[in-house]
Amino acid sequence: MFSIPKLLVLVALILVVLYGFRIAGSLNRRKQQREAAPDPTPEKKRERERLEAEDLVQCPKCGAYVSAGADHECRRQA
Repeated sequence: MFSIPKLLVLVALILVVLYGFRIAGSLNRRKQQREAAPDPTPEKKRERERLEAEDLVQCPKCGAYVSAGADHECRRQA
């Protein structure tokens, strides 16, 4: 009637169900925390979404493109 393999399978199924509920609860808690968090102001939202672009200039010595105000040391001589 009760055998060791059947009991092991039953215990494994119970553990899988318990861990599944634990993971589902954790995901649900995270979702609720994100929904409860205040929305950023439109300015901060735009600032976060904005891509930063920077103009590059060509180094006259080595020909590499570097940031306009950056200190650049040429590694090879042209």
